[in-house]
Amino acid sequence: MNKSKINYYYKDMPDKNFFVDIFEVKVNKLGATFEENWHEHLQFFYFIQGSALIRCNYKSIHVKAGDFIIVNSNELHYCESLCDNLIYYIIRVDLSFLFSSQMDSCQTKFMVPLAKNLILFKNLVRNDKDILNCADKIIEEYFSKRLGYELAVKAYIYEVIVLLLRKYVEKVLTAGQFNCRVDNLNRLKNIFLYINENFTEKITLDEISEMAHISKEHFCRTFKQITGRSLTNYINNLRIQKADSLLQETDLNITEIALNCGFSDVNYFSRIYKKVKNVSPLNFRKNFCSNL
Repeated sequence: MNKSKINYYYKDMPDKNFFVDIFEVKVNKLGATFEENWHEHLQFFYFIQGSALIRCNYKSIHVKAGDFIIVNSNELHYCESLCDNLIYYIIRVDLSFLFSSQMDSCQTKFMVPLAKNLILFKNLVRNDKDILNCADKIIEEYFSKRLGYELAVKAYIYEVIVLLLRKYVEKVLTAGQFNCRVDNLNRLKNIFLYINENFTEKITLDEISEMAHISKEHFCRTFKQITGRSLTNYINNLRIQKADSLLQETDLNITEIALNCGFSDVNYFSRIYKKVKNVSPLNFRKNFCSNL
């Protein structure tokens, strides 16, 4: 199965001899900026302008300019723009490249547990001048490509990790807990693929739990642990994402959009949309058009 088509996401580093990939993202419309996914790399989001909703597993975080988000390895995540002028940087870090050839206490106590995803950081860093200063320097060095920039980036990444270890550790996992976490993600990756490709159709709990070869109760518990949402809420969220695009990019009326997104009842669609977005689909379209 092609991993690019499922929630697991893998992308090679542009330079295979360097451990960091940094790129700027500019979004000029409301809605999802990328599909929900997970991967092995440690990833930082540094928001420069605008506002957005970040979801990491079961946590939803409203972010603004100056916020720094940590996405732990193997953490299901998603970003939604809440404005038409969102700018942020993504910093992807392959921790294995920070290892030295000589095993020492730094590697044993910190780098190996981090690389094995046994240390989980809090997702939100706000109003921390030290970390933001490191982020600014990492980005400046990476794009300037001045002599020795690789050393500078590596040094600042180490500094960020030290600051996170001192102030932002949320949980330390055992090897068994980590294996269970990855097993659950792998067990459900085909389910995520199926849902993402068929969310406009009727999908039942009986059908999905049978595909996962587990009981409905076990499926609901595992799915909620990974996504923080029930199956119905997860599917409805995908439908609302599609509705956002149709509201902004087409002239379809609200009933047509509801049907195109998998809702058979336009009133139910409007109710769910307002619950998720805090605005009716009609007012969302009016607000979007008024900003063009």
